[in-house]
Amino acid sequence: MEDQTLTTVQVQGVAQWQQYANSVLLPRTVAECAGEELSAEITAIVIDGIRAYLVTGSAHHSTRGERLIGFGNDPFFAVVYQLRGTSLVAQHGESTVLHPGEFTVYDATSPYDREFHAGTTLVILVPQQLISLPPRAFQRMSALSINAAAGAGAICAKLLGGVAENMAALEGRAGRAILQTAIDLVAACIADTLEIEPSCRVRNKLVTLTRVREYIMSNLGDPDLGPQRIAEAHYISVRTLHQLFKDQGTTVSTWIRERRLEMARRDLMDVRSTEPIRAIGQRWGFTEATHFSNAFKAAYGISPRQCRQAAQRAGNTRDTQTAIVR
Repeated sequence: MEDQTLTTVQVQGVAQWQQYANSVLLPRTVAECAGEELSAEITAIVIDGIRAYLVTGSAHHSTRGERLIGFGNDPFFAVVYQLRGTSLVAQHGESTVLHPGEFTVYDATSPYDREFHAGTTLVILVPQQLISLPPRAFQRMSALSINAAAGAGAICAKLLGGVAENMAALEGRAGRAILQTAIDLVAACIADTLEIEPSCRVRNKLVTLTRVREYIMSNLGDPDLGPQRIAEAHYISVRTLHQLFKDQGTTVSTWIRERRLEMARRDLMDVRSTEPIRAIGQRWGFTEATHFSNAFKAAYGISPRQCRQAAQRAGNTRDTQTAIVR
């Protein structure tokens, strides 16, 4: 499956389903329910190693036993959300039956059993390193029953449901950020369910990201602001800095540019301002007028001058309407 490209396939019978599972998902043994031929539609996407797939199909049974665990050697955890119908997840003597709107988590590197009744299920295979939890949490993550009716579980269930209903949105620029947000929420639900403190690494990462963003906003007008300087100011490596922003679905440079453009747009829309457009661009780190104009137009579809003129026309219209009312 090509990275970040949504694919939809139809499978008919055990052989096709088995072949698809072994090549795209994880190796497993698939069996039909008595008297019913297996048929399914699978919509799937891979983004930076995260595998998300939506399965709509007839009832069947899926097993990943000890013999198959060694194949592929994929260190994944699986998040399973039930959109329609019901399904069952069993692992290490624990089992959870999922009804519409409910979800669970299990370790894909250990043997497990799945029972799919006719319906639709979202499965997200998450590389283990992307879930930041204390080590002891992973030992208890076997078909974990999470309350999806209240608290963090309810919030997470809504997001997973939104992903299931809008798989096409994952192909867009926000796809990575959407999945990472879902993963972070799932981690929060696991910590809440197991009554453990979130990983210090997660807290530290969020604190660092917040401080980095505050530093950028405080120095936004400096044209020399860049990754090396930002990293040095926070005693982290440039690589770590880039990873912080990648986890948010963006880059350091993109985030800086977008904030500069937004601040410049705010100033241009101030109808009381007579400051030259070039000066506004320079205040927010754009040293060249042409570069500022091109970047602004690429972001908003109009030039800085057109933005100012539109704001002035709107302001004049409001003033006229106010005078008429008076």
